Amino acid sequence: MSDAATTTDDAGGDERLIEGEEEAVEASGRPYLVGAAGAVTLFAAAAGYVVAANNAVPAVTVFGAVTLPGSPTAMALYGAVLSLLVVGTLFGLVTVASRFDEDAVR
Repeated sequence: MSDAATTTDDAGGDERLIEGEEEAVEASGRPYLVGAAGAVTLFAAAAGYVVAANNAVPAVTVFGAVTLPGSPTAMALYGAVLSLLVVGTLFGLVTVASRFDEDAVR
C-alpha cells in the first residue's frame, strides 16, 4: 500500500488522509429520524382531526380506561401524543440497542 492510500495503524489508531483530502466528514441520520417522527406525528394529528370531524360521537373511551371528548381537537391531540409515545419508545429502544453494538461506527 502506498503512502497516498488511507491506512489505519492498529496500535495507535493513526489515520492518514489521501493527499489533498481534508478531514473525514462524519454523518448522522438523527436529523432524518427526527423529521420522520415529526411527519408521523403531524399525520396522526391530522387523521385524528379528520376522523372526529366526520363522526358525531360525544365521547371516546381509550383502552377502557380514559374517556376523551369526541371533538376534533381532542382527537388530534390524542393522535399526536400517542404517535409521539410510540415513535419515542422505538427510537429509545434503538438507542439502547446501538450501545451494545460492537461494530457500530463511532
